Amino acid sequence: MRLCANWLPISPGLTREVAARCEAAGLWGIGIGDSPNYGELYSACTDALGATSSLVVSTSVTNPVTRHWSVHASAARTLTAAHPGRFRLGFGRGDSAVHTFGLRPASLAALEDFGRSVAGSARAAGVDPFLLVAASGPATARSAGRVAGGVIAGVGGDPVALGTIRECARESRDAAAAPPEIWASMRIAVGRDDDEVRELRRRLVPRAVSASHFAFASTFEGKNVPAEYAGVLAERYATYDYGSHGRSGATSNARMFADRPDIEDYLLGRFAVVGRADECRARLEELSAHVDGVYLSLLFEDALPQIDRIGAMLA
Repeated sequence: MRLCANWLPISPGLTREVAARCEAAGLWGIGIGDSPNYGELYSACTDALGATSSLVVSTSVTNPVTRHWSVHASAARTLTAAHPGRFRLGFGRGDSAVHTFGLRPASLAALEDFGRSVAGSARAAGVDPFLLVAASGPATARSAGRVAGGVIAGVGGDPVALGTIRECARESRDAAAAPPEIWASMRIAVGRDDDEVRELRRRLVPRAVSASHFAFASTFEGKNVPAEYAGVLAERYATYDYGSHGRSGATSNARMFADRPDIEDYLLGRFAVVGRADECRARLEELSAHVDGVYLSLLFEDALPQIDRIGAMLA
């Protein structure tokens, strides 16, 4: 199974080092996030590609709202031509990068128009970029099937929900097209012993809450959420802080379910791979039966040692 580290471009030098470590560790690729709080997306992709020779670099993910499609198309043309087979354009309707500026996510129609426009522009220039759509529900998965080669499924590691994403993407696809790739999206932290694993679980709680908000805040349809949790999740997502989206530490998102350790455990189990190396490896092997690959979001403040531990786990 193909594994990609997910990274936010904190600085150009660190992005280059993270990419090189990922390649040395045996990871298949790296995904680079698009956030207003970090470095420019396509510059970071260029840094990662330049620092490696075989690593596949993808945007994971950008959106059609904060840049015109022609800007994305120009970048996709350039990077696909310069690094054949090593660049992928992942995009979605828009989450934190859109809400941060008080904007609205793209409609499904706009999402599909974006994919067709970018692909058409690139193909007219003689290159064929690989497109991925981030989807957390059936409707977006169907859109992905129509315009992209793969889906980054934002439903965690739940096999039922992943199966729904795969089926919806397949059913909307042209019969002559190859089956869509399905990628899970998980957070990862590899601990050396049980004490460190307990601390890593605590640190991953806000990251799991952020992932679950993306997955569930719009609808629970097709996502296999336990009925006893749905009401509490919906109520508390109303207080979600986009200013702390995806961050570790003592944020309001980290405390959202402090009085419900059962829900914290559920979210960590669904959206995170955390444990000793043998436990993390076993979890990834379980996932391999349901997906073509996994995006693994790192604890960014510990990215380099975590990449080394992932490499040791894979070895």
